[in-house]
Amino acid sequence: MNSSRFTRFTTLLPVLLLAFLAGGCDSTKAPSISLVSARVVEQRPEASLVELTLELTNANPDPVPLVEFRYSAELDGKRVLESRRAAQATLRRLGTQSLVLPVVIPANRAGGSLTGVHSLVVSGKLSYIAPGQLGEVLFDTGVRVPKVSFTESVNVEFGSADGS
Repeated sequence: MNSSRFTRFTTLLPVLLLAFLAGGCDSTKAPSISLVSARVVEQRPEASLVELTLELTNANPDPVPLVEFRYSAELDGKRVLESRRAAQATLRRLGTQSLVLPVVIPANRAGGSLTGVHSLVVSGKLSYIAPGQLGEVLFDTGVRVPKVSFTESVNVEFGSADGS
Protein backbone atom coordinates (compact mmCIF):
# COMPACT_ATOMS: atom_id res chain seq x y z
CA MET A 1 0.00 0.00 0.00
CA ASN A 2 2.80 2.38 0.81
CA SER A 3 4.41 1.92 -2.61
CA SER A 4 1.01 2.51 -4.23
CA ARG A 5 0.73 5.93 -2.56
CA PHE A 6 4.28 6.80 -3.56
CA THR A 7 3.56 5.84 -7.19
CA ARG A 8 0.42 7.96 -7.20
CA PHE A 9 2.30 10.88 -5.65
CA THR A 10 5.17 10.70 -8.14
CA THR A 11 2.66 10.48 -11.00
CA LEU A 12 0.76 13.53 -9.78
CA LEU A 13 3.83 15.57 -8.80
CA PRO A 14 4.60 16.90 -12.34
CA VAL A 15 0.94 17.82 -12.86
CA LEU A 16 0.76 19.64 -9.52
CA LEU A 17 4.07 21.40 -10.19
CA LEU A 18 2.89 22.54 -13.62
CA ALA A 19 -0.40 23.81 -12.17
CA PHE A 20 1.50 25.68 -9.46
CA LEU A 21 3.87 27.28 -11.98
CA ALA A 22 1.08 28.27 -14.36
CA GLY A 23 -1.01 29.69 -11.53
CA GLY A 24 1.91 31.66 -10.12
CA CYS A 25 2.72 33.27 -13.46
CA ASP A 26 -0.84 34.28 -14.20
CA SER A 27 -0.89 36.71 -11.28
CA THR A 28 1.25 39.16 -13.27
CA LYS A 29 -0.78 41.69 -15.22
CA ALA A 30 0.47 42.46 -18.71
CA PRO A 31 1.61 46.04 -19.29
CA SER A 32 -0.93 48.24 -21.06
CA ILE A 33 0.13 50.17 -24.16
CA SER A 34 -1.44 53.30 -25.64
CA LEU A 35 -0.38 55.77 -28.31
CA VAL A 36 0.29 59.29 -27.07
CA SER A 37 1.57 60.96 -30.25
CA ALA A 38 3.03 60.47 -33.71
CA ARG A 39 5.29 62.94 -35.42
CA VAL A 40 7.27 63.02 -38.63
CA VAL A 41 10.87 63.70 -37.60
CA GLU A 42 12.58 63.34 -40.96
CA GLN A 43 11.57 63.15 -44.60
CA ARG A 44 13.72 62.37 -47.61
CA PRO A 45 12.76 61.38 -51.13
CA GLU A 46 13.61 57.73 -50.36
CA ALA A 47 11.96 57.41 -46.92
CA SER A 48 10.22 59.10 -44.00
CA LEU A 49 10.74 58.56 -40.28
CA VAL A 50 7.78 58.75 -37.91
CA GLU A 51 8.32 58.52 -34.15
CA LEU A 52 5.46 57.07 -32.15
CA THR A 53 5.41 57.94 -28.46
CA LEU A 54 3.82 55.10 -26.53
CA GLU A 55 2.71 55.17 -22.92
CA LEU A 56 3.24 51.89 -21.08
CA THR A 57 1.64 51.24 -17.70
CA ASN A 58 2.62 48.60 -15.15
CA ALA A 59 -0.18 47.78 -12.71
CA ASN A 60 2.00 45.27 -10.82
CA PRO A 61 3.61 45.81 -7.41
CA ASP A 62 6.96 44.74 -8.93
CA PRO A 63 8.99 46.18 -11.84
CA VAL A 64 8.48 44.50 -15.22
CA PRO A 65 11.50 44.17 -17.54
CA LEU A 66 10.56 44.76 -21.18
CA VAL A 67 12.38 42.70 -23.80
CA GLU A 68 11.38 43.31 -27.42
CA PHE A 69 8.84 44.97 -29.67
CA ARG A 70 7.91 43.08 -32.86
CA TYR A 71 5.70 45.29 -34.98
CA SER A 72 4.40 46.14 -38.41
CA ALA A 73 3.02 49.32 -39.94
CA GLU A 74 0.41 49.95 -42.60
CA LEU A 75 0.06 53.27 -44.37
CA ASP A 76 -3.35 53.80 -45.96
CA GLY A 77 -3.93 50.05 -45.74
CA LYS A 78 -0.63 49.06 -47.39
CA ARG A 79 2.02 47.17 -45.37
CA VAL A 80 5.15 49.35 -45.35
CA LEU A 81 7.21 47.97 -42.45
CA GLU A 82 7.94 44.86 -40.41
CA SER A 83 10.44 45.41 -37.65
CA ARG A 84 11.70 44.43 -34.23
CA ARG A 85 13.39 46.56 -31.62
CA ALA A 86 14.87 45.90 -28.20
CA ALA A 87 12.69 47.57 -25.59
CA GLN A 88 15.69 48.51 -23.41
CA ALA A 89 13.52 49.46 -20.44
CA THR A 90 12.02 48.21 -17.21
CA LEU A 91 8.61 49.52 -16.18
CA ARG A 92 8.74 50.71 -12.59
CA ARG A 93 6.24 49.23 -10.17
CA LEU A 94 2.75 50.72 -10.33
CA GLY A 95 4.04 53.27 -12.82
CA THR A 96 3.79 54.70 -16.31
CA GLN A 97 6.61 55.32 -18.74
CA SER A 98 6.92 56.74 -22.26
CA LEU A 99 8.88 54.97 -25.00
CA VAL A 100 9.54 56.00 -28.59
CA LEU A 101 9.01 53.48 -31.38
CA PRO A 102 10.46 54.41 -34.78
CA VAL A 103 8.53 53.73 -37.99
CA VAL A 104 10.56 54.05 -41.19
CA ILE A 105 8.37 54.30 -44.28
CA PRO A 106 10.27 53.62 -47.52
CA ALA A 107 8.91 55.69 -50.43
CA ASN A 108 8.90 52.67 -52.74
CA ARG A 109 6.54 50.82 -50.35
CA ALA A 110 4.36 53.89 -49.80
CA GLY A 111 3.84 54.49 -53.51
CA GLY A 112 6.22 57.46 -53.73
CA SER A 113 7.26 60.35 -51.53
CA LEU A 114 4.67 61.36 -48.95
CA THR A 115 2.77 64.61 -48.63
CA GLY A 116 -0.51 65.39 -46.91
CA VAL A 117 -2.40 63.38 -44.29
CA HIS A 118 -2.15 59.58 -44.27
CA SER A 119 -3.60 56.88 -42.01
CA LEU A 120 -0.94 54.90 -40.10
CA VAL A 121 -1.76 51.67 -38.25
CA VAL A 122 0.92 50.03 -36.13
CA SER A 123 0.36 46.63 -34.55
CA GLY A 124 2.57 44.13 -32.83
CA LYS A 125 3.60 42.38 -29.66
CA LEU A 126 5.78 43.38 -26.74
CA SER A 127 7.53 40.56 -24.88
CA TYR A 128 8.41 41.03 -21.22
CA ILE A 129 9.67 39.06 -18.23
CA ALA A 130 7.26 38.28 -15.41
CA PRO A 131 8.59 39.61 -12.08
CA GLY A 132 10.58 37.35 -9.79
CA GLN A 133 13.22 34.66 -10.16
CA LEU A 134 10.75 32.11 -11.46
CA GLY A 135 9.60 34.50 -14.19
CA GLU A 136 13.22 35.04 -15.22
CA VAL A 137 14.01 31.32 -15.32
CA LEU A 138 10.87 30.50 -17.30
CA PHE A 139 11.72 33.27 -19.77
CA ASP A 140 15.39 32.29 -20.09
CA THR A 141 14.51 28.65 -20.75
CA GLY A 142 11.77 29.57 -23.23
CA VAL A 143 9.10 27.84 -21.16
CA ARG A 144 7.09 31.04 -20.83
CA VAL A 145 7.64 34.20 -22.84
CA PRO A 146 4.76 36.52 -21.94
CA LYS A 147 3.61 38.96 -24.61
CA VAL A 148 1.06 41.70 -24.88
CA SER A 149 -0.47 42.67 -28.25
CA PHE A 150 -1.18 46.21 -29.35
CA THR A 151 -2.76 47.97 -32.32
CA GLU A 152 -2.80 51.74 -32.62
CA SER A 153 -3.91 54.00 -35.45
CA VAL A 154 -3.30 57.66 -36.11
CA ASN A 155 -3.47 60.19 -38.93
CA VAL A 156 -0.02 61.56 -39.75
CA GLU A 157 0.63 64.77 -41.67
CA PHE A 158 3.63 64.68 -43.97
CA GLY A 159 5.25 67.78 -45.48
CA SER A 160 7.20 67.74 -48.72
CA ALA A 161 10.04 65.21 -49.08
CA ASP A 162 12.60 68.02 -49.35
CA GLY A 163 11.90 69.01 -45.72
CA SER A 164 9.65 72.02 -46.31
